[in-house]
Amino acid sequence: MERRTTVRLNKNKNMKRKTFILALAAIILGMMSCDKLKEPYVIEPIVAQSDTIALEAADTVNFDGKIVVLLEDYTGVKCNNCPEAGAMALQLQEQNEGHLVVLGVHPKSALQNPAGGFPDFRTDDGNEWNNYFNIGAYPNGLINRSGVLGSAEWTSAVNNVIGSDAPVRLIIKSEFDEATRELKLSIHSKFLQDVASNDVRIITCMMEDKIIGKQVTANGIDENYVHRHVFRGTADGQTWGRALNDDGSISAGSNFITNMKFTLSGDYNADEFYIVAFITDNETKEVLMAAEKKIK
Repeated sequence: MERRTTVRLNKNKNMKRKTFILALAAIILGMMSCDKLKEPYVIEPIVAQSDTIALEAADTVNFDGKIVVLLEDYTGVKCNNCPEAGAMALQLQEQNEGHLVVLGVHPKSALQNPAGGFPDFRTDDGNEWNNYFNIGAYPNGLINRSGVLGSAEWTSAVNNVIGSDAPVRLIIKSEFDEATRELKLSIHSKFLQDVASNDVRIITCMMEDKIIGKQVTANGIDENYVHRHVFRGTADGQTWGRALNDDGSISAGSNFITNMKFTLSGDYNADEFYIVAFITDNETKEVLMAAEKKIK
């Protein structure tokens, strides 16, 4: 009798322990699901292989094997020196057509405050990046996230890396349904060089171009200023990106496809909307390769 009672008690304890673990797991998963939902976007990872947007022959033929550089312009609508820096970033992009991607990032400080009829371009993602890289004055920027640079240093920094061989071939494929405003993405990454980092990630961003709104300039307030390369947030709510590897370095020849879809907010102009993706070594935060794709 005594042995039977012991077995029964152990079974009861095991059942309670399993119930507790399952309940805890459900709570954690629920919290994770909530974190991935970021208004005004509904994030839905595409699971089915058939939903992947395939590469076309032209995608690979047009890739010239050279690096595409990311320039992040940390700026503000009430920063009177920022328009000059923005013009410089645009000029650099035009001079290096197809090999320089620009993001205009508006963190959260007095120079980005929309009070007074200024547009609100602030984002939580941009603010977190701003704080991490300790950008305390504007305009300032990052070239492939290799250090904070004043705008006077951007040209030489870009020239130092433009023309280098690309460590990754990064191609964005997209399908946009104008009726539903659903945007489907497949981002294809093929590593052309070995990458030793154990934490390589892909960050997917939304960017809206040519937005007309108030801006403080060196000559006063421009009511019809054209804001360029405005960062609207990460597409999937992942500020520091999604992991491509979690069990060691990546070898040359490795392929990855990052799929997602979401509904584009009606507040954004789809005619001037871009997806910007870049691959980073999350151990150093260095950007290995960038790409951009206009959705229409």
